[in-house]
Amino acid sequence: MLPPLWLSVRVPTKLAIFWRAHLAPAARADSPRRHALSLLVIRLDGLGDVVLTTPLFRELKRAFPGSSCTVVVQDAFRSLLVTNPNIDEIIGLRPLRTAWLPARARSLLAVLWLYWGRLHGRCFDVAISPRWDVDDRLATFLCSLVDAKERVGYTETASPAKQRHNRGFDAAFNACLSAGPVQHEVLRNLEIVRALGGKVEDGKLEISLTHRDREFASKLLANIPATSTVVAVGIGGSSASRRWPLENYAQTLTQLWKERRMQPMIICSDGEWEEAGKLAKLLCCEPIIVSGAPLRKVCALLEHCDLFIGNDSGSAHLAGAMNCKTIVISRHPSGGDPNHANSPIRFAPYCDQVRVLQPAAGLDLCKAECLSAAPHCITTVSVEQAVAAVREMLRDTSSQSGIETNLSPPHKDDFHPVIGPAAAIAVSKAAVLSKVARSRPANLP
Repeated sequence: MLPPLWLSVRVPTKLAIFWRAHLAPAARADSPRRHALSLLVIRLDGLGDVVLTTPLFRELKRAFPGSSCTVVVQDAFRSLLVTNPNIDEIIGLRPLRTAWLPARARSLLAVLWLYWGRLHGRCFDVAISPRWDVDDRLATFLCSLVDAKERVGYTETASPAKQRHNRGFDAAFNACLSAGPVQHEVLRNLEIVRALGGKVEDGKLEISLTHRDREFASKLLANIPATSTVVAVGIGGSSASRRWPLENYAQTLTQLWKERRMQPMIICSDGEWEEAGKLAKLLCCEPIIVSGAPLRKVCALLEHCDLFIGNDSGSAHLAGAMNCKTIVISRHPSGGDPNHANSPIRFAPYCDQVRVLQPAAGLDLCKAECLSAAPHCITTVSVEQAVAAVREMLRDTSSQSGIETNLSPPHKDDFHPVIGPAAAIAVSKAAVLSKVARSRPANLP
């Protein structure tokens, strides 16, 4: 269940929309130019969302040569984008540390502080909010506050939850995109380029690493024999119900250890160090634990890995961005709601070779989604399934050149992760429902 958003998101956003429409100084009368546009992209979501937006930055630059692109993200993810050649300015949203205020009040004040400190008095040609689903991070609020000639975003009717929690938000946008078909979030992000009159040429993810990032990885892995298979394990997750039991990871790696020499690498945040230690004790070999490392350095390590296996989390998307062979263990039932925030149809890592292991069906009352706050549906994904998936992935590696398979991320609009037949049926049903939204094109000449 989403937390109550009426006071913390909906009311402030509606007030910002009213202020922009009736009280704010009028925007400049001249029309936005197709060339030399000033673009503002507001992406206040999680790590995976930021990674999946990197193709949008590049394709905007390609579609509008000479344009400048300013990106607003959570400050924790700023370092991931500072080397991106398609971004001219990054503004980090810093959280307030005032413990006595409720969390959502702190979020609202942080966004207001960012606006007054970094965006007030500036004018952009186009302000973009790529969020397709429920806006619970105040992106539409900030998009309404900034002075922009055009504002682009997805309709409030994109999903039933968004229609309920974000009612009235369509008024914030000059160009309001329809929900469109059920598809990956990368493709939904890129629809914004087309709405602005541009052409999309490539959908691959893009994270640029420096020499120092790669040097860090090389030094950490210097003593690993060349014959070892380096397997990254992502044990994190934004909620407990997204986390496959540590014992299952240990059993999977132990079975695989009997077949080939492996070097496990546990990827986790600072707060997951204790869990990483528990997993390390269950393994038959000593792992490398990467806890709380800078994001680009984590990417540099994943660039060296033969395989990533882990929960549906930001680290899985980093592995996908490095085009590492990726196996994700999802809590979302096969045949569940394909437009749910846990659906791998929307949020699978976007890379050449990805496999998503899902429950065949939800447990108990979990039909369209897993309803539990604790590990529940995800526990039905077996160790045997994971071992078989790893064997299949690594068998592909042994029959091809490792360099070739790690270079070319997907850039076709028909990309889909490997999912079950029940999920494919759910997609076809949802495609009918997605036609209810409306679309207003942007007014760029």
